[in-house]
Amino acid sequence: MSDTPSRDIPSGDPHSRQAELLGLLAAQVGADSRLPVYLQLRQALAQTIHDGTLRPGDALPAVRAVASALGLAPNTVAKTYALLQDDGLTENRAGAGTRVRMDSAAGQRGALLDLRRRLQELRAAGISAQTLRAITEEELAD
Repeated sequence: MSDTPSRDIPSGDPHSRQAELLGLLAAQVGADSRLPVYLQLRQALAQTIHDGTLRPGDALPAVRAVASALGLAPNTVAKTYALLQDDGLTENRAGAGTRVRMDSAAGQRGALLDLRRRLQELRAAGISAQTLRAITEEELAD
């Protein structure tokens, strides 16, 4: 499991999350690189999945939204999304868009990072390690 912290994207409003993600992508994808833009976008999105910014089940922004935010052709973004699906990081469901796969290794790492963060929050709230262990053991025994 990686200790790379996830980026702070608000967990509340999905529109705020999407806007923040589009901002992160815009900062990482540009004409300055030697890589073609669709590969830059692929790397940027894969990184957000690997570091837990996008978690299992999270929706990727709509192709048109990414294209508009980054000044790209929709076909370029669609090509990137197809590559992410080929990589096993995402899945495309008719009518539901593209989502981070629940069963991908990257998705599992993200879920474990979420668990670790939540445990840290619970410890900071005063719940003892002994209580957390007991609850964890109880859940794992089921």
